[in-house]
Amino acid sequence: MGIKHAIKGILTFVPGLTRLTCRTTGGTNSARYCYSVWLRHLIMINQSGLDTNFQTIAELGPGDSIGMGLAALLTGANKYYALDIQKYAHRETDLKILNELLSLFAATAAIPGKDEFAQITPELSSLRFPHDILTEKRLARSLATERVEQIRQALLELDENGTSGKNGEIEIYYLAPWRISAEIEDNSVDLIISQAALEHIEDLADAYLAMSKWLRPGGIMSHQIDFSAHGLADEWNGHWAYSDLLWKVIRGKRPWSINRQPYSIHRKLIEQSGFDIIRELKGYDKSGIKKRQLAPQFANISDEDLTTRTAYILAVKK
Repeated sequence: MGIKHAIKGILTFVPGLTRLTCRTTGGTNSARYCYSVWLRHLIMINQSGLDTNFQTIAELGPGDSIGMGLAALLTGANKYYALDIQKYAHRETDLKILNELLSLFAATAAIPGKDEFAQITPELSSLRFPHDILTEKRLARSLATERVEQIRQALLELDENGTSGKNGEIEIYYLAPWRISAEIEDNSVDLIISQAALEHIEDLADAYLAMSKWLRPGGIMSHQIDFSAHGLADEWNGHWAYSDLLWKVIRGKRPWSINRQPYSIHRKLIEQSGFDIIRELKGYDKSGIKKRQLAPQFANISDEDLTTRTAYILAVKK
């Protein structure tokens, strides 16, 4: 089991191959994808009775662009931190996405659905633009010509290393590779967001503690997590059938992989880090491996975890 995936892992040790196979992360190179994901998180937060007016936002794993951060800035945020394992985003792509996002928000376009992005989550009951959240008055202020120009100039003024750009009231910070000790002021962030990123963080305990440190009291975490094998096994949950040694071979020298932690571990760490979980939406899939196929280190995994393929978690710092 996993022979072909082990071979692929071994090949990543060949000089040049890792670089060629890990140049992109997928998804956020599309403005429509970023627009859809940002609005989904915004709607989930609003439906839970929480305020959606954020001044400072941090995103874990923005990927091929900082499009979600730009969407946040275009809807009222002033400061955005992008935290990634390595630099994927490029100024030219971000400027293009900014223009396309501006058009989408100006037109209050419907939210792109699964017909366009088959795996996109969390799911919504309606794909109509959320006028109740992003009111005409709010958009008039956030999309004002002078303010949009400040966002554009902040992008253009990112330094050579792409770490910071400021213009007027707008601040953008791109930290890659980010560290748990990233220079974010304690109790200063209103919202931390991620889309299919937390499954890639090896030290989850420290990551959740860092998020608790950065968020102000009452600050919000909004995370969509993908527990699948990400193509590293034949079955969607086949990564839980691998021994630690085989997994090490399969992972190879990829700069990022998955941590193989099931949902219950995330929930436990979130609560231990000082958060109240406000909402959780799980996506189940019973088509994968069965309990008898689990590797010894995962033998005690619950039936719930074994079949939880995705989860949306909304939590508030106590």
